[in-house]
Amino acid sequence: LQADGLAAANPDDRHVLLHWTNGTDLDRNRYIQIVQLSGGPGNYQFHTPQVKFDSERSLQLNTLHVLGQYTRAQRNQILAHAKTVKFNKKSHVNNCQTWMRSVLMAMVNDGLLSAEIFDKVDADVPLKKAVPEVLEDVA
Repeated sequence: LQADGLAAANPDDRHVLLHWTNGTDLDRNRYIQIVQLSGGPGNYQFHTPQVKFDSERSLQLNTLHVLGQYTRAQRNQILAHAKTVKFNKKSHVNNCQTWMRSVLMAMVNDGLLSAEIFDKVDADVPLKKAVPEVLEDVA
């Protein structure tokens, strides 16, 4: 799990995502698959797969939590959870953190992530808890 920045200036607005290495090229550049909710209040989207270049700078400037080593089949389970998590894409009160909390909890419930690691990530990032949608977001 990657959280934006090394510290949470505004914990409720800190972008989070999952990623794993897909491979390296002949120049030793790493490419990662990203699992994230993108967009912003009122316009969230989930697009997968997303493969991007992973720079050394990104590793140095963001907070990283190793969740475990996953097989291809387990990664597919994680992607399935990410696709099926219920989230109001028009929300103005919940964000990528509440979505990620749901994905990680599904992973805990499926035995893909220990509750202990989840608790450590949640304490450090922290991951925002879902709040009821305001009436205009429900429509």
